[in-house]
Amino acid sequence: MGFTKRQMIVTLICFAAAVVLPIFFRGSRYYMNLFNLAGIFIILTFSLNYIHGYLGLISIGQAGFFAIGAYITAGLTMGLGINYFPALLLASIAAALAGVLLGLPASRIGGHYFVLITLAFGEIVRLIILNWKEVTHGTNGVNNIPPPRLGPLLIESRFAYYYLVLFFIIVTMVVAASVRRSKYGRSMLATKVGELAANVMGINPLSTKLINFGISSFFAGLAGGLYASYIGSISPEAFDVDLSVDILTMTLVGGSGTIPGPVIGATALVFLKEWLRAVKEYYMIIYGAGIVLIMIFMPYGIMGLLRRVRDVISSREVR
Repeated sequence: MGFTKRQMIVTLICFAAAVVLPIFFRGSRYYMNLFNLAGIFIILTFSLNYIHGYLGLISIGQAGFFAIGAYITAGLTMGLGINYFPALLLASIAAALAGVLLGLPASRIGGHYFVLITLAFGEIVRLIILNWKEVTHGTNGVNNIPPPRLGPLLIESRFAYYYLVLFFIIVTMVVAASVRRSKYGRSMLATKVGELAANVMGINPLSTKLINFGISSFFAGLAGGLYASYIGSISPEAFDVDLSVDILTMTLVGGSGTIPGPVIGATALVFLKEWLRAVKEYYMIIYGAGIVLIMIFMPYGIMGLLRRVRDVISSREVR
């Protein structure tokens, strides 16, 4: 399944806008910080999209894989002196292995039991970080994490870091689109519809889920490694269950199971949460009410609404 001409044009326009837009905000540390955080959360939302969008499972444990990527990246760069990019790859692989190990028991069950297992995993990771003080420094966290270095180039400004994050977003989107169009992607969707029917068709649901968990965890770890080097310091409270709920919300708001969905959902909610801080005590009320209204009137997210609008326009053109 290839891209249509319209999809290619829209993709190129969005890519060009993403490349050019930060130039107009280069002097604003505030907006460059929001752009970078939104980019990191886009990758993290893509990681959950593999589980929820392609398998139909709800995970509340993405913060755990995010933390694994962040702490291992920090440990390898600071403790062992490994260059940032090999450290980021190793941390992402470690998160992927953790995802496969979690998938061995979790993939055999579904529904609320799966939610509870992923929730427990995220909390276990956080508690290990909190109590393994010899390695993680506990509540003090890990500070002074060095910025990425690419040869002689030190990526330390927010403007330069934006393009590093953008590069990994593009890689993430290309992988997601390739997986979705592949034979394995069709196996995922078949497993989502019905495991028994998929098994009859010669698809192994267990191996499909394990591969899916591995890919999902890899990109969550990648986002964690990017987050650690960008913020420069990490601590256990940054990886609590609230983060996992936020990522699930971003997935649902943008449109689960789609390619543009994580981009739209993560960007919208990162900016919305920041702008709502101006209303102080009403912040959580307005934010929560807005999410509820979106779920009621746009049950398939913003992408679902855009598809309905497109279908209406197409039907009128046919008439």
